[in-house]
Amino acid sequence: MSDSRIDLTYRELPVRKYRRSILLLAVIALVKGSYSEIQRHQVITRASSCAPVGHCYRSTEQIDFPRFDNVYPGKLGDCLFASAADWRIIVRHQTPSSAEVIADYHRATGGRNIGMDIESFSAYWIRHGIAGHRIHGLREVPMTGRAEVESAVRQHRALLVSFFFRPGDTVGGTPADPGGHAAVIDGFSPKGPFVVTWGTTYHMKWSEYWTSARALYAVER
Repeated sequence: MSDSRIDLTYRELPVRKYRRSILLLAVIALVKGSYSEIQRHQVITRASSCAPVGHCYRSTEQIDFPRFDNVYPGKLGDCLFASAADWRIIVRHQTPSSAEVIADYHRATGGRNIGMDIESFSAYWIRHGIAGHRIHGLREVPMTGRAEVESAVRQHRALLVSFFFRPGDTVGGTPADPGGHAAVIDGFSPKGPFVVTWGTTYHMKWSEYWTSARALYAVER
């Protein structure tokens, strides 16, 4: 899924370069860990702490997710397929293997490392399934205001969202490269929606969301 030369469906994660300074090496050792572990420092609200609160909802306790090789230089060049897998984890409590998801991506694209549009992706998921799981359809959900987004998340537990990032846009405070991207929303708080992508959960501000969100889709099971 891409609307620009730079496609976030195949995002390159930050790479640390070797430095001469011993002090810097020590700092790197202190922050050693995976990208998703670093994201744990964000304030992520879990389902247990959201449930009693009227304006806070989370459909899963899970924070980290498989990346499905959808980060550079991985083999999955389409975030829609990774989002479908994340949706299945949240809603179906089933975790497909990266190999299965990648195999279906290659079948859908004829072996090309390209992004798909939402219509072609939806048709493939309906007719052939992704990692052995088929759906009945994708339905676009109105999102003219927060209330509609929150209501849809409560009803469906997880929604596919398409973004278009421009220079300076962020996801939970993390800079996003310009381009199209798909992810999953599985909750919200007064601050903003919880977005699952790139193997972790980001807590976006509503201002970030409205700046870059373009469409919201409910999965018809």
